[in-house]
Amino acid sequence: MNAPNLLAGVAMLVAGIFLFFAGPQLIMVPSTQTQVVNLFSNDAFVVGDISEHSVQLDEDVLVNGTASVVSALTGEASEISMLVFDDANYQKWIAHANPTYLLQKDVSSGQTFSFTAPHIGVYHLVFDNTDSPVKKKVTMTADFQRQVTVNVPYEDVRYLSYALLVVGVVVITIGVLRKAEIPWA
Repeated sequence: MNAPNLLAGVAMLVAGIFLFFAGPQLIMVPSTQTQVVNLFSNDAFVVGDISEHSVQLDEDVLVNGTASVVSALTGEASEISMLVFDDANYQKWIAHANPTYLLQKDVSSGQTFSFTAPHIGVYHLVFDNTDSPVKKKVTMTADFQRQVTVNVPYEDVRYLSYALLVVGVVVITIGVLRKAEIPWA
């Protein structure tokens, strides 16, 4: 038996076992994931002239949604104007100045909409029904997607542990089978 080979093989086995079980938890790598957050979930409201809904959004989030519009009197499919502003342009819109819209769209029953928030702040979703004498019932669902960076375990470290385990077994086998050198013989 060759003691140095045996000890080296045992050390490799211990290191391989340690990396197999603890390596992925000790070595973390950043990963970008898409997170979906609900803003409105089947929120129903009646619009006489104007209905406004405010939300706080981070920069570069993508808002997706659907709106269903029906006449409040008859329940038949209808249409309404949807406007989306940041807070500064919403104030301009209230003052009847010239605002910049993030979204200006006529939505009808089951129609989708989307927009991206260019900066962090409060955004206003306005449903404008001033052109119609009939009240509208709107049901809105909306969510936003943002990219978040999270640390995830590095699973590839297990490949190194497999290599250490195999090499460790080979070195132990060599250490057991090999005869020790006798320096005085």
